Amino acid sequence: MPETLYLSVVHAGAKDRMVMRSLINLVNGRSSGVLWEIQDDVGGDVTIIDVDSEQGRELWSELRERSTRLIALSVDKHFAADSLLLKPLRAREFLGLLSRLAEGEVAPPADPEPTADAGASATDVGRDVEATGAADRTPMHAAGLTLADHLRCQTWQGPIVLTEPGWPLLLVDPGSGAWFFDGSIGDLDPAQFSRPLPDSAGVSLTSGELVERIQGHRQRPLSELKWYAGLAQLPGRLHPDLNAEFQFMLAQVPAEAMQNDALHQLARLLLRGPMDLTELIAESGQPEANVAVFLNGCYASGKLLINRDWRAAGF
Repeated sequence: MPETLYLSVVHAGAKDRMVMRSLINLVNGRSSGVLWEIQDDVGGDVTIIDVDSEQGRELWSELRERSTRLIALSVDKHFAADSLLLKPLRAREFLGLLSRLAEGEVAPPADPEPTADAGASATDVGRDVEATGAADRTPMHAAGLTLADHLRCQTWQGPIVLTEPGWPLLLVDPGSGAWFFDGSIGDLDPAQFSRPLPDSAGVSLTSGELVERIQGHRQRPLSELKWYAGLAQLPGRLHPDLNAEFQFMLAQVPAEAMQNDALHQLARLLLRGPMDLTELIAESGQPEANVAVFLNGCYASGKLLINRDWRAAGF
């Protein structure tokens, strides 16, 4: 039977605990033969302490001299700890920590790979658990990225104006998580989202230029543009990054999915636990095309948790 290990999570916020529980549910017992359980108090096999609060720092000072399996959770990447978990939580980093802990290790390798969220983000698990770097291109890159992939891969780090022929004036500010458009999302042609865009389609703006240009334009959450661009980028087909024997899960329902009954149903199913594409189609009773565009939207907006190793772990 799988070994059960207890993870004490102390002074962490509700969102961070939700992300941890969701990621644990995604992989529990599959790759390491270990079942993880989260508990609120110290005394577990491993303890994670959020040291960004005064109470957390006091507890850290008290325990660090007598505990060898202690992890600090913080926004401060320079916090003095042998093992440090940075906020916002990233799926790959947290799951890598669980893997090391299951093998009896705590500290990361001497030369860790750069962390990047798999779609997610998860996230966000809850957020974009979730965002990947511009260098982390998808298989679609050879054919040119769609707008959804550019946004997910963070092609444009600062404010840009979209200048591609046939597109209306779109202003995007990744730093503030906003986009600006003088119209409704329904005014955009879905076919535009399926066409590849060169990197040069996004022309960089200074902060001053952005302020000047957004006058008269409605500010909207960037998650909205990511979601709809993801839904429309491959009508009825699954994104190549997801077209394998993966399991999927959500930590929260994307706000945009709640506006559509069919998509909301799919989101509720993925909240219950990990499912692969076949299971999700069978459980929902929905056409594969519906399920595909839903997963694409979740992936583009960074809310999709992906377990890429579960099939191999079963052999």
